[in-house]
Amino acid sequence: MGKDEADGSNEYNNFQHGSLNTTRELFRDLKNIDIVFHIGDICYANGYILQWDQFTAQVEPIASTVPYMIASGNHERDWPRIGSFYGNMDSRGGECGVLVETMFYVPAENRANFWYSTDYGMFHFCIADTEHDWREGIEQYKFIENCLASVDRQKQPWLIFLAHQVLDYSSSISYAVEGSFKEPMGRESLQNYQNW
Repeated sequence: MGKDEADGSNEYNNFQHGSLNTTRELFRDLKNIDIVFHIGDICYANGYILQWDQFTAQVEPIASTVPYMIASGNHERDWPRIGSFYGNMDSRGGECGVLVETMFYVPAENRANFWYSTDYGMFHFCIADTEHDWREGIEQYKFIENCLASVDRQKQPWLIFLAHQVLDYSSSISYAVEGSFKEPMGRESLQNYQNW
């Protein structure tokens, strides 16, 4: 979703115009919305800290009315030595991860890891942090395994898994390196797990 300014003053970041349409439509239909999940690439601030003020003002009418749950994406985490599995530099210094951790509440045991589960009515949500390692045997993999296995399907028949990076499609990087449109971790670990 990202952010944009209604007055058109976002001259250096000229690719977010759809975010105003998304925000406007969410607000217009708010009476029919119970909860919002914004799964990564929260603001696209990329080195411009003021963008966070503009973004929070943009989503405030929604986030102040219904639960606004977020997850980490490559623009919050991808920077070497800050926990990113990929080590890209989409965050331009990692500052977006700091703000995501401190500005928005999520029920994560360790907000620096940013994977968590939450319940909402008949729904049980397992939210992964695709910017951290989630291969078999790793801490996050164990969390996902427990999250999916621990739900009481009599009370919560809907089990929803959310993550920023799509399991069946990846960026051109994975395609160029491996000749596959699937994320290697999703293909090799998560999709092979037989008990899910």
